[in-house]
Amino acid sequence: MAPLLKPLPCDTVSFGRTAENAEALRALMAYGIPDMYSGKNVIDPKILEKFYSKHVFSRAIKNVIKIIKPFEKSLHTIESEFFSVVKTMAKANPQYKLADVIRKIAPEHNKKLLEIQQPIFDELTEMSGEMPPQLKQEFDSMMSIIYKKLSHEPVALPFSAKEFQYKLQRIADEVAAKNNTSESCTLKRMLQIAKKLPEKTPQEENNAKNIKSKAKRNKKIKNDKSLIKKRADVLTQIEIMAAETNLKNNQELTKLFAQTRSKIYSIPIVIPFNRKSFIYELQKITNKLEDTKLAHKMVQKAVSLPTSHDNLSAFVMKCVEYSSDKIGYNMVAGSAGSIDHLIPFVKNGKDNLQNYGISSAYYNSERAQRPMQQQLKKYPQTYENCQKQVDRLIELYNDGTFKKIGLPKHYITNFVRRMYNLSPEDNRLILNIDKLKQ
Repeated sequence: MAPLLKPLPCDTVSFGRTAENAEALRALMAYGIPDMYSGKNVIDPKILEKFYSKHVFSRAIKNVIKIIKPFEKSLHTIESEFFSVVKTMAKANPQYKLADVIRKIAPEHNKKLLEIQQPIFDELTEMSGEMPPQLKQEFDSMMSIIYKKLSHEPVALPFSAKEFQYKLQRIADEVAAKNNTSESCTLKRMLQIAKKLPEKTPQEENNAKNIKSKAKRNKKIKNDKSLIKKRADVLTQIEIMAAETNLKNNQELTKLFAQTRSKIYSIPIVIPFNRKSFIYELQKITNKLEDTKLAHKMVQKAVSLPTSHDNLSAFVMKCVEYSSDKIGYNMVAGSAGSIDHLIPFVKNGKDNLQNYGISSAYYNSERAQRPMQQQLKKYPQTYENCQKQVDRLIELYNDGTFKKIGLPKHYITNFVRRMYNLSPEDNRLILNIDKLKQ
């Protein structure tokens, strides 16, 4: 095995962009601020950090219910539905953990989800008949794997360095969001090492049995073994780093390591169906189509598959392999307060108070880089809910809370002006601030 790399500085790798100069606005989240998009009060992220660090979601559901109850009205629709299921189950089985609840209801929801997914897969298969033979073959091969995943059968999946790096980054982002500095630094170093993972080579794409020359075939086999060893060595380095810290207890990281090693050695394993991965794999095929209309049509059909944010069964099946800690965190994390760039950073939006609004983590993530005009058209309730937020901000300014946390009065007037300017010209967002004290 290659020697471990010298530790890297903690700031070598940057995670997803976080809002700078927003400390006072984050402090405001402890005072019951309505989400500018949904109107539901956001949950103070510091409370969620405390819950997670104390593993409160690993307790018996009778205790979890008491902890979440004060925030029940902040939960989004699907998470609220799941919480109702938990409350119902607690009446007969109060000692159950959240993972027990998921396992108990998973068979029923797996069936319900398949009933929604199958017609979509059928339509995609019908559309694939218009593909050229080679791409049709790729599509059929992909669907064969998909049906095995849906049936919980073991499948041997190809290794992808990019996929590993992406999933490791997702875990790093989750840890960073919980303000665990030590573990974040370790994950940043892991991400640097992960860059050394060899990606697929053209030689690896060829099947050895299709190479007629025995010498070339033997050379390819030798190269493949070398490639496998390099990948395994890099993965081992990363695993050792985790083993030397509290990350050894991170179940998501442990699962990623196990799945990745199985892919490196082409060992069949049971991997649940993942909507995002399916769309990604489909796009790799449709991107090769000359018929762009067909490509767009197929991707849009795949996007219509239910998500864990709009379908309870999808939420349940997404959580089926999660720990109680992660299930509980998933139930409330989307309702946590977050700083939303009114003008997205990639659209030259600035990192300052004049460009910040408070939204729930779910709506902030879902919006991504969507311009505010489009966001208002997609979520017209924002017109009403922004006023709810402004009304609450005015209350907090008038009672002295702004002064207490160091937030200037002009944050409110700037927010009102900015939202007016960013709204559609034919439907301006006009926010009332008459009650703001001079």
